Amino acid sequence: MPNPFLKRFVLLSLLCGLFLGGCNETDLVGELDGEDWSEGLNLPEADFTPAERLEVVTWTDYIPDDVFALFEKTYGTRVEPTLVGSNEDMLERFEKKPGRFDVLTASDYMVAVMIGKGLLHGIDHAHFSNVQSLDEDMLRVWYDRGLRHSIPLFRISLGVAFNIKYVSGIPRSWDYLHEQVRNEYLAFRFGIVGEMRFAMGMALILDGHSPNSRDPAEIAAAGDRLVHAVEHYGMTLFGADAGDRALADNDVLLALTWNGLGAEVLKKNTDIRFLLPEGQVLVAYDNLVIAAESRRVRTAELFIDFLLTPQVMAHVTNYNHFPNSNSLSMPFVEPIVRNGPGYLLPDEENRQFLQDVGESIRYYEAAWKRVLEADPLPSLVKLPLPRDGFFRGGTAPIDFAKDLKRQEGLSGAGCDP
Repeated sequence: MPNPFLKRFVLLSLLCGLFLGGCNETDLVGELDGEDWSEGLNLPEADFTPAERLEVVTWTDYIPDDVFALFEKTYGTRVEPTLVGSNEDMLERFEKKPGRFDVLTASDYMVAVMIGKGLLHGIDHAHFSNVQSLDEDMLRVWYDRGLRHSIPLFRISLGVAFNIKYVSGIPRSWDYLHEQVRNEYLAFRFGIVGEMRFAMGMALILDGHSPNSRDPAEIAAAGDRLVHAVEHYGMTLFGADAGDRALADNDVLLALTWNGLGAEVLKKNTDIRFLLPEGQVLVAYDNLVIAAESRRVRTAELFIDFLLTPQVMAHVTNYNHFPNSNSLSMPFVEPIVRNGPGYLLPDEENRQFLQDVGESIRYYEAAWKRVLEADPLPSLVKLPLPRDGFFRGGTAPIDFAKDLKRQEGLSGAGCDP
């Protein structure tokens, strides 16, 4: 019987070879072509005088600068972005100066936390012209019924990025991580996203528990797992800005990271692949929210509505490779992006969303503190990598594809992620 997992791996590998094989490996992540994508857009109209500036908190390498520039050119509002690497970092900065920021980026579980703390301004749908074009699943999110405090923008999944030149096998399941322990060259070259809830959630899943566990013993054991990985394998914690560079430069050969980052890094290193193992996968919806104490609410609403414009959303997706919430943007998303690993999402029954764990967050914080304080054992050695790798690199998936094609009668190299 044909194996759909292998088909997807092969077809994605072929796409990498066909579209990226001729790329300069030093190309920057998210580089955009020279075409003027902003010509002739049907942007929302402002029936008020927008503020002179807008304070926006968002992730690193998430929204391209030319989007901010277009907003200023169109409405006269200068966007001043503050770039952060995690939900926890965002919340910490926001709570220190709640009156400073207007628009914030937050994952679904963090939206629930901020609603519970009374930190968010309500969303007035009458001030939005593009909300009705959101995908159906985005209109009925569990963490904010009716989208009263948030507007979802992107779908996120946490999977495995691996270097086919130095790492053997295919991550069909999460057991793949245990199997790779035998590869001594992974010492100091294994990484995971440095976000507390996502890293701890992944450890809980590997231990067979819910990523939203409130059991102190389970949470402590998940922390132990991560501490062990740091001490015995030199596991690194990284944000979006460091993760793509580490993978591109072969400083990290195996990583638990975001779908968008896994896709972006292909522009720098065509030996990288990104897949979602079978079974439970952590997913999230990233949102924009408005601070309760913002003095520029109407301008904040205008900015969010502006981002929801199909061509603008597509332009951002072409930059960060994350699937967006507006299906009307699909004709403007580059084929290499919408057919690439960034658009890999698990089946609905395997999607695991993080949730607000209430007072139990203190157990996560205690465990995470131990992870951050952990150091690799002095006996751990980082071996030099052979320049040519251990495996056949880019030709192996293509040869495998030919064999599979003969066996199963595959036709064409396209795929429907």
